Amino acid sequence: MSTFKDADEVYALIGRAMEACVVEPAFVEATKDGNLVVLIKQTDPEAYILVDFPGQKVLVGDAAQAASSTVQLRMSSDNANKFWQGKLNFTLAMAQRKVKLDGKRSTALALLPLTGPIFETYKAILAEAGRTDLLVG
Repeated sequence: MSTFKDADEVYALIGRAMEACVVEPAFVEATKDGNLVVLIKQTDPEAYILVDFPGQKVLVGDAAQAASSTVQLRMSSDNANKFWQGKLNFTLAMAQRKVKLDGKRSTALALLPLTGPIFETYKAILAEAGRTDLLVG
């Protein structure tokens, strides 16, 4: 069973962290000349988040599914929760097939070192929402 109540909660928590991601100066600088648009497909609960770096916007749900992307990332919502707290080794999770990455893999993987500031932002979002139970020790 997922730690998230439903897709709307995924959008409210992880989606909000992705909104911070597209305006994070390091991400803006790293993606400004590219066309990186990542569709995050999550399971349990099923949720879709589209992160459009050049457009600096985030779409969720049906709008995310309908948009085109250059990279597709698939994982459980629980693994996404762990990742955005810095508690999931992305490379190991890919090797174990807990995370699947399709499309322009090298472009997406190059951004991994920039994710650190988002971890604290996501933890703060969880705390603000009263979901400290989702914090991973």
